[in-house]
Amino acid sequence: MQEVQGDAENPRTQPASDQKWLYRGLGSSARVLEYRKNKESDPLSEKGPSAADEALNEKLIGELRKNLAYEEDHKDIIRERALLHVESIVSQWVVEQSERTGQPVEKSEACRIVPFGSYCLGVHSADSDIDVLCIVPKHILRHDFFADIPQLLAEQSNITDLSCLPEAFVPVIKFECDKVEFDLSMAHMPYASIPENLSVLVDEHLTELEDPKDVTCLNGPRVTLEILRRVPHIENFRTFLRCIKLWARRRGIYSNIVGFPGGVAWAIMGAKVAQYYPNMNPSMLLEKFFFLYKNWNFQNAVVIAPLEECRAPPGAVYMASWSQAAIRRPFSIITPTYPAANATFNASNSTLAVMKKEIENAHTLMQSIVKGKEPLSKLFEHADFFKTYSNYVQVEATAANEDAIKPWYGYLESQLRKLVEKLEMDELAGLEIAQPCVKTFGPTPTPGDEFGYQVHMYVGLKFDAELVKEMKEAGRSVNLTHPVQDFMQLLDRDSYPEADVVIKVVKRKELPGWVKDDYYAGWKDLRAPSAPPTPAAGVLSVQLTAPMFSHTSAALAAEELAGAFSFPYTAQCYAMSLSFSLSLSLSL
Repeated sequence: MQEVQGDAENPRTQPASDQKWLYRGLGSSARVLEYRKNKESDPLSEKGPSAADEALNEKLIGELRKNLAYEEDHKDIIRERALLHVESIVSQWVVEQSERTGQPVEKSEACRIVPFGSYCLGVHSADSDIDVLCIVPKHILRHDFFADIPQLLAEQSNITDLSCLPEAFVPVIKFECDKVEFDLSMAHMPYASIPENLSVLVDEHLTELEDPKDVTCLNGPRVTLEILRRVPHIENFRTFLRCIKLWARRRGIYSNIVGFPGGVAWAIMGAKVAQYYPNMNPSMLLEKFFFLYKNWNFQNAVVIAPLEECRAPPGAVYMASWSQAAIRRPFSIITPTYPAANATFNASNSTLAVMKKEIENAHTLMQSIVKGKEPLSKLFEHADFFKTYSNYVQVEATAANEDAIKPWYGYLESQLRKLVEKLEMDELAGLEIAQPCVKTFGPTPTPGDEFGYQVHMYVGLKFDAELVKEMKEAGRSVNLTHPVQDFMQLLDRDSYPEADVVIKVVKRKELPGWVKDDYYAGWKDLRAPSAPPTPAAGVLSVQLTAPMFSHTSAALAAEELAGAFSFPYTAQCYAMSLSFSLSLSLSL
């Protein structure tokens, strides 16, 4: 698929009709995505590319193609057909629902399917899903939408893996259409129909909305389009952003849910660089990206639109917006529309530290690449999470069946950042870094077990070397009992009666073979053979599970068992729904 930019006379003109889905939120009559300069961010340099810069840029685009950062044309056609199919289903339902309520509407103005996220930004790859907002008239009830649309989608032979989350913060229907993954949300507009020329960027549309969920859902495409509107050269930005996304994914630092920047945050960080260096090509912007954020004081927020331009229009429903006085998070990347929000709210001190280290390393590497001392391919090498640390927190989610495991591990993944924060807060643990793995492992069946499916999640642990040395000399071991117990008490167990979780500390050599095989899948040059866990010499690892195992009896059992041996130990006791799981965690 060609890069969307426009004609030579106006580089911000909308593309031909075959690209119509990318700017669907602007309305059919819009032809120009007008550039909005950030008046609080003057350029740091007006420099343009030299011949050497252009040559490096060609190599960069070639490297992106080698790494499948672009989707093939025929697959893009499949996406567009899938979008048309979904829009046809929903439009027909809105027409029929409108007739039932005595408020008829023409099918052409029944609803609007608006893609946002990476697809709207024009930086999606073959494995990207499509985030889609369905905009409906004011008389369509949210309850009816989430009750009826999943049933209609389930009747389609080309739609599979359907699940509906109507109670989520952003209610969503997830499914695959022709093997393209969709996340479909819904928002009202305060009108009896949805005209073709309606633009989601017009703030006045918000003034008559009463449900904050509508504003929240509309913010998906509004933020995406505003990011594009805030960069001086869209085509350069897109190529540059593809580089950032590929690099961040390969380095294991791309995941909003566990505390790293997600797609929106990386795009905003990239847009900031594009504003500072408006005439640079993608390879130059990439170098400046690592330079800028290597030196950035992350106590200062990254902002690409003045906050005064992100205020609520008169009459709009009140929603809390980010401000300089907001509760400080480790770092803040601020969305450029009302309500302004921190796109990295989930960040932790550990994820910030890991991200800064990766940026610093990339900056050093990029200097060598520019000088011709290193190949571009080295920038996009995989970070090996399971070789970075010696110890890991292993979170084992289990459930009675596949239907039960999916919502359970999805919930646990959303809570993993809280476990990281608990670990960071425990001064006795001596932790320097608690890095969550951005990948989950499973679901995979566990034959012969009451809980028939499992999913594993991991947090890599880096301890203070001096503290570990002192503890070893004193015959003591690290004890993570308290932060783990605090985390377990936060979990909503009652909503998942068929599920359970076990949390333990494992050494690298004890990682399950199937987990490593899953992690290294596709890494032909880095693929690691799996081997059964081998306990370290002189180390005994014991886990006891018994019905109604109390804290007291668990501690006594641990003490009695360990008393038969002459080594230090730490008893760790984790609450379960029907039992307690006891692990003996020994010296590092």
